[in-house]
Amino acid sequence: MAKQTKKLTAQATVTTVTTAQKFPMTDANGNVTLITLANLKAALMGGINLNSLEDGVFIMTHRKSDDYPIMFKPHKWTAQQNAGEVADGVVVVEGGHVLVVAPTESTTKLNWGSANVAGGGVTTSNRETAYSDFAGKANTASQITHAEMSGEGYAPGFCHAYSRVNANGKGLTAGKWWLPSLGEMMMIYANMTKINYALSLIEGATQLVEDAYWTSTEDSATNAWRLSLGDGGMRTNTKATSTHRVRPVSAFIS
Repeated sequence: MAKQTKKLTAQATVTTVTTAQKFPMTDANGNVTLITLANLKAALMGGINLNSLEDGVFIMTHRKSDDYPIMFKPHKWTAQQNAGEVADGVVVVEGGHVLVVAPTESTTKLNWGSANVAGGGVTTSNRETAYSDFAGKANTASQITHAEMSGEGYAPGFCHAYSRVNANGKGLTAGKWWLPSLGEMMMIYANMTKINYALSLIEGATQLVEDAYWTSTEDSATNAWRLSLGDGGMRTNTKATSTHRVRPVSAFIS
């Protein structure tokens, strides 16, 4: 008697899985076992060296019990989050620099300013000098003193007004964030995969995308530098008419 076979119908593409769902696993003898999502993830992650994803990257929080700033390796974050901790951002440590990347960014692309006005930050048309600029905090502090760029609808003002707090209202509050300099944005680009991995573990966070982001490094009264996280392209664009993404940064501070 010929062996009968059953043709499988076309299957829909699955992009999300719930913890209640299980997956069939067939062993060498044809025995089928249902495994949970947690066990599947553990099996998959068992073959991955987490150090390659976590080296130099941490998730920062102001601990709710005493509002003290601490940071965890990403794989330890979920337990902290489940216990009620709120992430301030993703800490990147590289080359003597420590930078905190905000969990979210502007929901729309923003102008750098309402008019082409010098903001007082590091200003250069030299590419090497521009990507050596790590003075984003000082740049932004100067720029927000100008009405043309101090509002939340403009890149420097948006970053200065950004805030992340714990259940006690403590954390990296408004005034502790700034528009990253070109050097700081290059640091983000160099660690983009690791940062996005950490961001994927934070509730409500949005990942960095391969698009252009404003920086606080200026080219002139008319233009400011921006960096593409898609191809590393460093260019200058007009402050008042060009729109780009904006991602605030901060420091590991109390």
